[in-house]
Amino acid sequence: MGNSASNEKQQQKYVSLTPQEQRILENSFKLLACGGNTKDIKTEQIRIAWRAIVGDVITEYIINFFNSRPKKANSQNPSSIDYSLYIEPYLIMEKYDKTQQINFLANSLSEKGTSTDGNLVLEEVRKYVSAVVKTYIRALPFYCKSFETWKKHDYRYEDQTAESLANAFLKQFYKESKTLILEEELEKFLQYNFSFQIMWREIIAYIYGYRAPDRLEKLLVNTEPLLPALEGLTEAHKNYKPIMEIPHIIYINSHLHYTLRSKWRFLFSSKIMGESFSTMLGKILNRGPTMVVVEDEDNYLFAGFAPQSWSKGLNFGGDDTSMLLTLRPEMRSFPSTKYNDHFQYLHINQQTLPNGLGMGGQFNYWGLWLDSEYGKGQSSETCTTFRDYVQLSKQKEFRIKNVEVWGVGDEPKLSEDSDEEINVGRIKFKKEMKFHISFFFCRIRTKSLFWIKI
Repeated sequence: MGNSASNEKQQQKYVSLTPQEQRILENSFKLLACGGNTKDIKTEQIRIAWRAIVGDVITEYIINFFNSRPKKANSQNPSSIDYSLYIEPYLIMEKYDKTQQINFLANSLSEKGTSTDGNLVLEEVRKYVSAVVKTYIRALPFYCKSFETWKKHDYRYEDQTAESLANAFLKQFYKESKTLILEEELEKFLQYNFSFQIMWREIIAYIYGYRAPDRLEKLLVNTEPLLPALEGLTEAHKNYKPIMEIPHIIYINSHLHYTLRSKWRFLFSSKIMGESFSTMLGKILNRGPTMVVVEDEDNYLFAGFAPQSWSKGLNFGGDDTSMLLTLRPEMRSFPSTKYNDHFQYLHINQQTLPNGLGMGGQFNYWGLWLDSEYGKGQSSETCTTFRDYVQLSKQKEFRIKNVEVWGVGDEPKLSEDSDEEINVGRIKFKKEMKFHISFFFCRIRTKSLFWIKI
């Protein structure tokens, strides 16, 4: 690309920046230049400053990118970085398309990151994705308001869990046997994995808005939070100890509908409320969409998302937004196959039908089953209700170590004429239809109008 074309592109960059963005980026550059009026800063200045912000790994990746870019012809110092190059990572994440983001990633990798045929080495891409995820989670305490709601209840994360999250993000876009990842595969990953895209974008913005939360918020306008706010856990729950880590919560939340991602409501924990199936039911019935999280005695951790309120009945409920997930030893999600509608089952005190809580599969062959005789559970080898399903627990018949249930999204409101809550639009429609039908038959029989309680 010639100098004239390059200059034209530089002008387009600055036009695309808002005055607010321009001020924040210029202040960040001046801060590294120690307040001087220099037009260039040295690579080592960036290295020292950014290591304190995002650590060594991400810093070196971005410096690799800087070093890959052509230097100005009149530059006397090959290690110097001018303002236009300095803001390039921010522009790429905020203003450019996926092709330019792929080039940014590729140029950030080490020399062994690219094969002889120009494709990227999968292991090097995996390391990059892992570095982004780990850095994002480490930075959360400094600018994410919802993080504090989890931190005060001793929620944390291990590097291994963050790496498991990174692997889960990337794994669905390549085959296990591959050693290279093609450009179209990487583009698909960046296009459809919104959670990684948000993480990547946020840590780049974090670098430029560091130490100024108000400025960072201005750089991250309309960014969807990945970590929900925690509600319902109080100081009274003194014996509570988490069975999940922050990466688990982010992973689960990333699979929920966007209307349910802003908050999680604590409903039940066997650790503090007792190992009782009936106690659990008392806490979760008619509470809207829920996430049931189970830890078995083999230390496997898994979950089931129920999109409709739990209610006792002989038939299956729920809809095809139901899913099962594994969280440990690896993170995987299993959405509906739409092959059958065996999404949610809950019943007790039956002599002929199973008593307990089930999701997916069929009687005695459940995707996830919690028996009413507390402590026993089941996860079968196969389950036609959920796609790409694998057994959640280590053993088909497992013993429960811990159970938690979380309401996701806002607390549902109760209708005025019923003790059942109206969960979602689909349920509301059914209830209204039920009322009108009942009212119609009543009017035929009596030729009078009066209130019918459904």
